[in-house]
Amino acid sequence: MGDLQTYFYLALISVIMIGLTLLLVFYVFRSLRRRAKQADGHTPLIFWLIGGAVAVTLLFIVFGTAGVLYGFIRYGTQ
Repeated sequence: MGDLQTYFYLALISVIMIGLTLLLVFYVFRSLRRRAKQADGHTPLIFWLIGGAVAVTLLFIVFGTAGVLYGFIRYGTQ
């Protein structure tokens, strides 16, 4: 397998991981927003705790995957 094909597959895996992560985070935030609306105008603490944890996880996965992909592309083409 050539270098270009290897980097193509790595890029494809990275895009899939980022896409699935964004889909999961969107689903969690939508569910939390629906629960917050059902709480009679009171914003529950659990909404902020879970929302913050999901946001940190999203940032970690997206930036980690993008960083690995950038490293492969940047140093793999030399």
